[in-house]
Amino acid sequence: MRDHHNVQLLDVEQIEFDTDNPRIKKALEKFGTNLDPERIYFALKTASNGSNQSQSSSFDSLRDSIQSSKRIVVPIVVARRNGGYVCIDGNTRLAIYKDFIKHNTKGAWSQIPATVLDNPSQREIEVIRVAAHLVGAREWPAYEKARYLHHLRNADFLEYAEIIALCGGNKADIECQVAAYEDMNDFYRDQVDDAAFRIDRFSGFVELQKKGVKEAIFEANLDLTDFGEWIRDGKIYRLADVRHLRKVLKDPAAREIFLTGGPRSIEDAIKYVEQSSLKDQPTKKILLNNASVSQLATTLAEKINNLPYSRFREYQQRSDETIVNELESLDSLMTQIDSFLTNVAE
Repeated sequence: MRDHHNVQLLDVEQIEFDTDNPRIKKALEKFGTNLDPERIYFALKTASNGSNQSQSSSFDSLRDSIQSSKRIVVPIVVARRNGGYVCIDGNTRLAIYKDFIKHNTKGAWSQIPATVLDNPSQREIEVIRVAAHLVGAREWPAYEKARYLHHLRNADFLEYAEIIALCGGNKADIECQVAAYEDMNDFYRDQVDDAAFRIDRFSGFVELQKKGVKEAIFEANLDLTDFGEWIRDGKIYRLADVRHLRKVLKDPAAREIFLTGGPRSIEDAIKYVEQSSLKDQPTKKILLNNASVSQLATTLAEKINNLPYSRFREYQQRSDETIVNELESLDSLMTQIDSFLTNVAE
């Protein structure tokens, strides 16, 4: 590996954007050969915004931070090429500097700190990006990370073992992320326009990869295009609810509630399934109903305080569907208790 610590102040106008950057390459494809700095700037900002809510976007936050600090903290990384430079890491920071210059923003923006690489191999470039954006302090959103993992695997730049050595995790996790990325693009992105596409829906497609979820969809004579529509239309709003599709789609009445309902209809379907389950346990329900509030609170507190550490870790990791359901129930209970205590204190 070459020495990457040759930091210099370079003229911003000498540095070109990396149009092959996998993070923005798909966004740039629609422009064809009509590429210019404005379109690249737009693609970078869109990629940084995540859920397309620019008011709170990471792009705008970074822009404000740079303007306030009068500089960038981490130098960009450029490759010397054809008498100039191409930015291989830090395109967003470069775009912000170029925007400051264009709009005559107060400050010294004509030069930018940069680590200069001489003729780096493509593999070296990819390793730098992995270190910066998959495991570093400047991690991309989950969807962007999965897009990059997909790029690395399909382009044969890094083997699984190399990616794992750099990023941690395991092969199954990486395959899950890549599969979720592919499904999100095939069955959701193509159903919405660019303005409506939300990368913060990505975890729903990660949940789709969990054991039994796709099988439940197919067994109900539905397909993954239907799943993309459920995400698009908000029928599944809380993305963790994707894992409940197995029990919802297997119950004819719950399935009908979900498929014919409007936004968040899966939540009504889940409640139906849970209520049906309680009807099958009448004795247990009666015993709970006969307990006082004090007894219920004391028992719940003891149950939580006496959790073995191994079980506590399972709750931290959300290791299975039962645990996720219990955490959601506790969160709902906490909200109700807070509201109750506030009301009785008035």
